[in-house]
Amino acid sequence: MSKFVKIFLYVVLLSNMAFSQNSGFGSLSSDRTEPVEFSSDRLVFNQEENLAELFDGVKIIQGATVLSAEYVKATYSKTNKLEKIFAERNIELKSNQDIARADKAVYSLTGNSISLTGNAQLIQGANNIMADQILINTETGLTQLVGSVKTVISPSTN
Repeated sequence: MSKFVKIFLYVVLLSNMAFSQNSGFGSLSSDRTEPVEFSSDRLVFNQEENLAELFDGVKIIQGATVLSAEYVKATYSKTNKLEKIFAERNIELKSNQDIARADKAVYSLTGNSISLTGNAQLIQGANNIMADQILINTETGLTQLVGSVKTVISPSTN
């Protein structure tokens, strides 16, 4: 690959990353103050351990953001404040037009973060980025991709 092509791809990638960081992942930063709604085929609630487990067809909705999975464990404080959500199997996080997929996800409501690991993939429009881990700050929407990052940028059709 010529030096010119490498520089061009680097500039395009940086401009896309800057756009992604400025606008954030979907509407996460504004949705984080919305109520959280859970649905699933089965729920096991353990008040002594301050946790709830949801099985099969799990959907967690907060504003315009939807997290889907096959299994979710939610932990909460002694004052019933939701603290963390652990999701496994067929994870898909949708927020507006942005989509993230992975094998596992941890949503820390107290830490304002979402971590997606295992076959992590970020889709924004026709662009696709794969990495070992996707880290999203829910307060700012800043998205970081870490480890073995592979980017596929589709040319603009305008």
